[in-house]
Amino acid sequence: MMLKPEISKLLEETKSPYRLVVAVAKRSRDISEEALEEKRSLDDKAVNIAIDEFCAKRVKVADED
Repeated sequence: MMLKPEISKLLEETKSPYRLVVAVAKRSRDISEEALEEKRSLDDKAVNIAIDEFCAKRVKVADED
C-alpha cells in the first residue's frame, strides 16, 4: 500500500482535481461492491485501494474533452 501519494502524481493523467475525486469515489464503490458480491473482506479501505490503483496507473481517469 502506498502511503500519502502526492497529489501531483495523481493529477498526471487529468488536469481536473474534481474528475480525480469522482473517479476515485466511483472506483472505491466498485471495489466495495465486488467484495460484497464475492463475500470477501478487504485488507484495506476501498478508497485506499482505489487511490493505489490510480497511482500505479492500473486505472485511469476518463477525461471528457
